[in-house]
Amino acid sequence: MSYQPHLYIIAAMSENHVIGQDNRLPWHLPDEWKHFRKVTDRKAFLTGRKSFEAPDALHSSYRNVVLTRNKNLDKSADTELADDLHEGIALLKDENEVFVLGGASVFEQALPLVERLYLTIVHTTVDGDAFFPNVNWDEWELISSDYHETDEHHAYAFSMNLYVRKDTLKK
Repeated sequence: MSYQPHLYIIAAMSENHVIGQDNRLPWHLPDEWKHFRKVTDRKAFLTGRKSFEAPDALHSSYRNVVLTRNKNLDKSADTELADDLHEGIALLKDENEVFVLGGASVFEQALPLVERLYLTIVHTTVDGDAFFPNVNWDEWELISSDYHETDEHHAYAFSMNLYVRKDTLKK
């Protein structure tokens, strides 16, 4: 039986919505990466080509779908290619949960379709060239938030937040 997978966005952004600079994350937050790995373990990823090719990109050891028109993209056996978001979702139709990893334009396209936002807010403002889209927060409910102070391994404080789309809470 085929159905629509549960779509989630997972991302980290600064207080000024920066998610990247020169196709890299503008911070190094080991505990946030541990959170990312825990939440996405054995789940399918849907990502844009630039994010997939980023030097600090994480790929699913299970299944990756990359949105690209470059059919010659260097990829592994657990990676499939799709021309656009809807084709990517169609390829993943039999998955229960799919995590959208970005970049900026993929987040913007996926935002109206996702049920959850696993959104880490890095408590700083930084320069960047990639930004998380504006969110209508009236549509979302904060379910949990885990604040992490700065320490010897984390130059910035951050909050790992889970938001659920309000209309999915009624189901």
